[in-house]
Amino acid sequence: MQQNTSFLIWAIAIITAATAWSLDGTLIRPNLSEFPALNIVFIEHLLGAILLSPFLIWGWQKIKNMSRKAVFSLLWVSFFGGLIWTLMITKAYFAAFAGETTLSTVIILQKLQPVFALGLAAIILRESLSRRFYMWAAIAIVSGYMIAFESMGRDFLTVNFFSSPAFFALLAAFAYGSSTVFGKSLVTELWFRISSALRFVTTAILAFWALLIFGDILSLGDFWALQWKLFFIIVFTSGAVGLFLYYYGLRKVHASSAGIFELAYPLSWVFFDWYFNGNILSTTQLIFGLLLMTSFFMIIREENKT
Repeated sequence: MQQNTSFLIWAIAIITAATAWSLDGTLIRPNLSEFPALNIVFIEHLLGAILLSPFLIWGWQKIKNMSRKAVFSLLWVSFFGGLIWTLMITKAYFAAFAGETTLSTVIILQKLQPVFALGLAAIILRESLSRRFYMWAAIAIVSGYMIAFESMGRDFLTVNFFSSPAFFALLAAFAYGSSTVFGKSLVTELWFRISSALRFVTTAILAFWALLIFGDILSLGDFWALQWKLFFIIVFTSGAVGLFLYYYGLRKVHASSAGIFELAYPLSWVFFDWYFNGNILSTTQLIFGLLLMTSFFMIIREENKT
């Protein structure tokens, strides 16, 4: 009973983090669309690094004794999961808000990340789960697709994969899907608290150097003064707190399962779109939403058998 309850809590932590990311993309990040994406990435990671920095002091002995594998995993998740994913998904969102593509296109392409996570988890982490798990994982991925697009296959074929928004979303999908796998490797060696802090600090440093080379660092002052409230909301929802929850669950959940639980993102997105924007949920979305939640439940049951 204790094992069942514990795994449920870890799974809910990941699902909650994915829901927070959806809330960010639906309600918060649109208000920042007039500003450079790189500035946004730097400030949100700088604030997250400051919030989580006490854990660096607390875990300094473990940090000093990190293995090369853990250092590589940290650099991977900081660059791809921190800098590249946040930058690319922000650019994709902004392109959707500007009318260059639909928000559904961005959501579904970026949510291909479970496919990358499943493949890389099998190759890198040698995760081999039951046939029933992979069956429910496939159902979950199809359900996430249907929730976003509402019709079987037709809209997917109309996506222009060579447009910049589609490219940003696909790159974001790979970046975060691979970071799920390397994040699992990182939290396996380090405490999730230390892993979260190191990830934000390292990404903040990388974003700072990117700003020096490619951005306008002198504009940060005015930018911060105008939008500081939104950044604090990001830090305490989808940012530092969201990653903290995610790594809390990831330490005990297979990377493959974590990739599937992240599909709470499109599910919560359509709910927020209905609740805040008044867009009515279709019968298709309701059916596949229930199917996706059923998939979560069945995957949790499968994980509890291992």
